Amino acid sequence: MKILINALSGNGDALMFSPSLKILKEKLPDSRIDMLVMFRSVREMYKENPFLNEIHFIDFLKQSKLRSLSQVRQLSKNEYDISVNVYPANRLEYNVLNAFLGAKKKLAHHYLHTDIFRAEFFNDVLIDEVKDRHNVLQNLDLIKKIVNTEDKEAGPMEIYISADHQQNAENWIRENNFENKRLVGFHPGSSLLKNHIHKRWDKEKFVHLAGELITKYDAEILLFGNEFDLNNEIKKGIGNRSHIASGPDYMDSVARMKYCSLFVSNDTAFLHTSAALKLPVIGIFGYTNYKELFPWKTEYRIIRKELDCSPCFYNSPKPAQCKWSGDDEFKCMKNISLEEVFKAAGELLR
Repeated sequence: MKILINALSGNGDALMFSPSLKILKEKLPDSRIDMLVMFRSVREMYKENPFLNEIHFIDFLKQSKLRSLSQVRQLSKNEYDISVNVYPANRLEYNVLNAFLGAKKKLAHHYLHTDIFRAEFFNDVLIDEVKDRHNVLQNLDLIKKIVNTEDKEAGPMEIYISADHQQNAENWIRENNFENKRLVGFHPGSSLLKNHIHKRWDKEKFVHLAGELITKYDAEILLFGNEFDLNNEIKKGIGNRSHIASGPDYMDSVARMKYCSLFVSNDTAFLHTSAALKLPVIGIFGYTNYKELFPWKTEYRIIRKELDCSPCFYNSPKPAQCKWSGDDEFKCMKNISLEEVFKAAGELLR
C-alpha cells in the first residue's frame, strides 16, 4: 500500500501527526508512506523520521502556480492508494490539492466551522471534527479509516535529531559554558499569519519573568524563534543572563532545546516541540483552545483566563479577531499576570 501524508501546515500541526504516523507504519510495516510539505522547517523536522520513505517539498507560497501544479502532477504519478490531509486543514486549497493528487481514497476532516466553498466534497472519506478533542486524537481519527487502532495507542509526539545536529548542540552548550547550569527556554514570539501576533504574552512580562527565574533559581534564559527583533529587545531587557538560542535551522534549535529544564511558550510550534522532547512546559494561551492544543504527554501547566468569550478562534482561514476594543482587546492574553506564570514555573522546577 502507498500512502501520502499531506502535512501542509506549520511545524506544530505537522508534529501532532507523528503519533499516528508511527501507528500506521507499525500496523502496515510493508507499506510505503511518503509526506508532502510546503515549509522547509517541516521537512527538516521529519527528515530523520524512520517511519517515512520520502518527503516531497513543494514551495506553494513562493513559486509560480504553474510550477506547483507541474510538481503536483509529477507526484500524482506515484499512484497513491490513500492520501491524508493532516488535521487541521480547513482550506479550499488543501481539498483541491488532495483531489489533484489523485489517490484512490482521499481522507480529510469535515469541520464544525466550514461551508460549501471549502470543497470538502473533493475527498472520499470525511471524518467529523470533534470539539475539544486534542489535535493528536483528531489525526488518529483519520488513520482509524486505514488501520484498526484506539485512542489509548496514541503515544507521545516524536522528533528525531540527527547526529550532526546533536553534536552541534553539544558544541554550542560547551562553548557557552552551559554545562551543569539550569537553562530555561522561552519562545515569546508567534506567527503573524491570521493576525496571530495577538498570541504573544507581553514582552515586558517575559523580561520580568526572566529576572525572577534568574534571582530565585539561578537560571540562564535561552530565547528561541526567528522573531529576532523581539528576542533582541527581550535580551536587552534581561541582560547578560539571556542568550539567543535559535540555530541556523529549525533542528539546530530543537537540539539545543533538549538541554532546557523548563520551557515557557505562547501557543506555537515551540510549545509542541518542547512537549515532544518531554520537557516540562508552561503554555500561555489566549483565544485558542487549550483543550485541543495542550502539551501532549509531558508535564505541563496551562496559564489562561477563563472568559465567556474564550476560546474564540477556530480552525478556519479567517484571521483572529476580538469582540472587545480598546484596552480590553485580546484581554484573554493581556490579563495573564507575571505572578501566575512564575508560580507555575516554580512548581515545575521543583
